[in-house]
Amino acid sequence: MMIPRKFVSPVTWVLLIALALCCQSLTAQVVIRKMQQEPQRVVPAQVLRGGGRFLVDDMRPGGKQEGEQETVGATLKTDPDLEQWLELADRYQQDGNYQAACRFWQAVLERSGDALFSDDEQTYFSLVHRVENILAGLPPAGLQAYRVKADASAKEILAAAGGEFDSQALSQVVRQYFLSSLGDESALTLSTMAMDRHDFVGAYRLLRKIVESYPDPTVSLHEVYLKMALCEAFLGDVQGANQSLANAESAEGEVDRRRLELVKSSIGKLTRAMPGTTSSAPGLPLGSTRRYGVMPALPAGALADEMQPVWQFYFDPVESYNWADFKDVTVLDGRDALGAAAAGTVTSTEKELNKSWRSKGWRPTGQLVFDDDRVYFKTAVDLISWDARNLSEDFSWRPVWRNAFEIDDYSKLVIMFRRNWNRAGRLRQQGGSDAPFSTREIQLFGDRVAAQMSVLDGVLYTIEGEPFDDRLQNLPSRQQSHWNTSARRSRSNYLTAYDAKSGVVLWSLPNREQEAAPGANDEGQVPDPDEELIESPYLQSGGFMGAPVNYRNLVIAPVNQGGAISVYAFDANQKGKTVWKSFLCDEPETGAAPWSPINLSVDGSDLFVSCGLGVVFVLDPSTGMIRFAKRYDRQGIENKLLRQYGRNMNQLSFEGWSSDTVIPYGQQMICFSSDTKTIESFNRNTGQLIWRSEMNPLGSSVDYLLGVHNDILYAAGRETVIGYDLQGEGRMVLGGEPLFGGEKSFGRGMLTADGIYLPVGNKIVQIGLTSSTERPQIIQESQVDLGTGAPLGNLYSDGEKIWVHGANRLYVLGKAEVPEVDGSVGSGESQ
Repeated sequence: MMIPRKFVSPVTWVLLIALALCCQSLTAQVVIRKMQQEPQRVVPAQVLRGGGRFLVDDMRPGGKQEGEQETVGATLKTDPDLEQWLELADRYQQDGNYQAACRFWQAVLERSGDALFSDDEQTYFSLVHRVENILAGLPPAGLQAYRVKADASAKEILAAAGGEFDSQALSQVVRQYFLSSLGDESALTLSTMAMDRHDFVGAYRLLRKIVESYPDPTVSLHEVYLKMALCEAFLGDVQGANQSLANAESAEGEVDRRRLELVKSSIGKLTRAMPGTTSSAPGLPLGSTRRYGVMPALPAGALADEMQPVWQFYFDPVESYNWADFKDVTVLDGRDALGAAAAGTVTSTEKELNKSWRSKGWRPTGQLVFDDDRVYFKTAVDLISWDARNLSEDFSWRPVWRNAFEIDDYSKLVIMFRRNWNRAGRLRQQGGSDAPFSTREIQLFGDRVAAQMSVLDGVLYTIEGEPFDDRLQNLPSRQQSHWNTSARRSRSNYLTAYDAKSGVVLWSLPNREQEAAPGANDEGQVPDPDEELIESPYLQSGGFMGAPVNYRNLVIAPVNQGGAISVYAFDANQKGKTVWKSFLCDEPETGAAPWSPINLSVDGSDLFVSCGLGVVFVLDPSTGMIRFAKRYDRQGIENKLLRQYGRNMNQLSFEGWSSDTVIPYGQQMICFSSDTKTIESFNRNTGQLIWRSEMNPLGSSVDYLLGVHNDILYAAGRETVIGYDLQGEGRMVLGGEPLFGGEKSFGRGMLTADGIYLPVGNKIVQIGLTSSTERPQIIQESQVDLGTGAPLGNLYSDGEKIWVHGANRLYVLGKAEVPEVDGSVGSGESQ
């Protein structure tokens, strides 16, 4: 029977709160708390190499680099107003006035948003977690007082739902009224639905919440523990599964022996039959929303012969572009893609760029994405789609506009300072001269954020700059900075959605044509200051820090607004309308790596974010609520350039991982961040450290991810690869030493089910995924003659052929013998 709810109007509710605050003589002044305390040091997990032969501790060989510092991360959001409400509720509770206290507790539950709290200033949880702990610890009289209102509200939500399995309604009850009489039943139903979706981590979290946080469950604990055992078995935690089985057997109430024995007999089988890693041509960086990065295996003997391009596309790498420069683009195939013919297309500017690429150890920033046999490539000012099965045909589509490359604000400032240092002859003396400097160098070898793309549900998303067309022949330069500019990695750009098949523009954010907020004056007059303005439902400003990922019907992306990082969820079917947004943190005074993209990850009902600011986050992707945030130690080097010009004296330079990424694996979240030279694995439910390793435990450093295959995580650098056993708490099982006899890799390799393929000098090397000798075994290698004098760039596989993304060229490789010329395309003709 439905308990009737007594409604309280919003005005009355506000007056009640204001009256209570006045009675207690408390102020509600908002104070922004900055977390400047030294973070607690965590004891690193040891990295054990192959069967106990070699042990590596926390310190890298030779110790820290000169000038390297460990520093505090970003400021996180806390809410003093809500904390005052909690203090007031505590006073009422001490006076025995549970009814008044419950009003404030419920108000915090409903209004906490992205506010966090921490007991150790290392792991931060939502205020919802704190209030639920308070409510769970109430005496029976207090809990009964709370449930008078909470039960009525929970029943109203469920009654208005579309059915008893309405996940949105059940989630709202668990989120806002978990300690009501309906909270445990709603959580159990949600966990069952999550298990049906194979979201065993999300299901386990809900089940654990019932047994640990609900004071008087009415659901069968026997059933709860049985389902916990199944979840733990699928996640590979055999010990935990057996413990849950023991708890199920000893739980109060009737024990279903048949189901108990069935689950017990299934645990080993489920654990052994855990699904392996699937491969696919990448539709976004590192392949999928879990970022496992496995590309399709190549045909046997793919590297058996020397290789040359059988097709290539290129554009001229000039310093700035106008419309005329990109009326025509050039495709070469057949004999025109080889040897002297290809070399004849290389300009003096490209030759100089290739020379710097090799001598300074750069890698191309560009990426390819694939979808339904189509391949997508970004030029300097737009993108092009081809049918990967029939490259003799013209491109499938190109956008109708071009867009200018946007240099981030931090890099503009550094460019200005470096120019002054160059005039004074001090740049080379102080180091740092190998970093990309000119516009074309930064675009092609530096800024990996601007190169981001992803294909989701038939829509191509790409990060673009300011648009221009044939009516704006020369786009004004936007690369100038001012002396009073702060050194932050803020940027402006657009996220544009194209139909992946036709190239039709669906929408772009922030809105290129700003929409007036509802209620604004149509004549553009300044509105009455007393009139309440409604925030636009569309993103109006900021810059995207990475390509989006999808979760159900949402498209989720990281946004930089003046250095502060937020995550936005958009409705792709309503032109990018904002569904929810969650503020994460602000950039600390020590700065950030400006060119590192934020690659969001999704697994089950968890959204993972590492933003290169000393904190990693786990969010609920359906609502944006922060489940918890975890600090880690940042490692940077003193920024002498900014100190020289009197900028932020605490600013550091960071040389960590090339992208900010979290890999979910079972109950682990394995974190790679641009501001640290470590890998850290945390429990994705509690934030507890599981293991930790360094980028260069044996001296040769790795700095980018290849992916995860068969429970081993692979990373690579310019001289080596390393494999980490994820079931063995990060034990290093492969690589670490220099592998290529002094040669270096100038591009990104790829991971497939049949091996690791790395571009090394002018050859492609295939390395085995495992090795009985612990040193990686080179299976085969193939010499590659691109004909252009450029090093090999980033490698991709579509399951049939190898693609190479260079700086300004895209190649398809084949055997060195010259193929028959089709004649339909080629001869150096422009398209």
